[in-house]
Amino acid sequence: MKNIKRTLAIVLTLALVISMTTVMAFASSIPTVSIDGTAITISSTYGTPYIDSSDRLQVPIRVVSEKLGATVTWDSSTNTATIDGTIKVKVGSSSISTAYGSVAMDTTAVNKNGRIYVPIRFIASALGYDVNATTSNGKINADIITKTSLTIAAAASLKNAMTDIQALYLKEKPNCKLSFNFAASGTLQTQIEQGASVDVFFSAASSNMTALKTAGLLVNSTVKNLLGNDVVLIVPKDSTLSLSSFKDVTGNSVKSIGIGEPSSVPAGKYAKDVFTYYGIWDSVSAKAVFGSPVTQILTWVETGNVDCGVVYSTDAAASTKVKVITTALDESHTPIIYPAAVIKSSEHTVAATDFVNFMSSSEAKAVFIKYGFSILK
Repeated sequence: MKNIKRTLAIVLTLALVISMTTVMAFASSIPTVSIDGTAITISSTYGTPYIDSSDRLQVPIRVVSEKLGATVTWDSSTNTATIDGTIKVKVGSSSISTAYGSVAMDTTAVNKNGRIYVPIRFIASALGYDVNATTSNGKINADIITKTSLTIAAAASLKNAMTDIQALYLKEKPNCKLSFNFAASGTLQTQIEQGASVDVFFSAASSNMTALKTAGLLVNSTVKNLLGNDVVLIVPKDSTLSLSSFKDVTGNSVKSIGIGEPSSVPAGKYAKDVFTYYGIWDSVSAKAVFGSPVTQILTWVETGNVDCGVVYSTDAAASTKVKVITTALDESHTPIIYPAAVIKSSEHTVAATDFVNFMSSSEAKAVFIKYGFSILK
């Protein structure tokens, strides 16, 4: 009898140990989610994160989106959740639709107990954030990164507009820090080729972007042709020169003309195109004073250090010290295109892509139009 009792006690003890071990294992297997290192609490009412059969961390999109400050609505007629009015997640779909394109997933959105689940890296990416997944003591944690620092290398002619763009973007992504390096596009291209730490390049010419693409330095899928511009001939506000066209600068009354260095300053290349179109480049270059970036040419004209100069129409519009003589014909120069792209070496590809996408938003377009840029379709 004693042996039977002893055996029964051992069996019960083993059962208790196994039960506790199972509970502990289950508890440790439930992944956690954090934002910038701070764990977020997900009530079971909203669903529970889990690891699927392909080792993807699946999360209920509503709670994660709301923890990031977004608003989520549900349309039962289409089985679609909409985040902040533009991001759409449809049950059974393998992509998340956004205002800037689609985020492709390697699985489909699923409805589990009335909650919509997708892998955390995809919903975070759609919202413009990266995810850092770690495992500690057998427990998986996914940390959504909102505190990011981006370096933007942008053409000098974009400075005024980008100051406004920065303010708008930080309203949406207040934890992001943006640092700008404004210079001639050719100079920025060279810096990137030499390994400068840059996340986004916003050029004033396609040629600089193409060179980086050919060198394999871009995330090619992020390249966007965003803006257009015009080149104009300007003189100081109080100038008495009798000029009405680009051809007039060959006259004896013009002693010096400010032009961007054609090899590195896109505005200078376009200026050379225009004067070549009229067959007067040789005579113009003989009296040219070359500078970099294009804003330096504007300053020279404002201060009277040169008799006239060629700049972008947006530069001229920003100054009260110059007047525009004429605008170059579109056919007189190569198309003026401002492309932007993410640099492949960026450590913040998702955030950088989000910033490039933002520059094609309606809010950003309004800013660019305000400063005289044209929007490319």
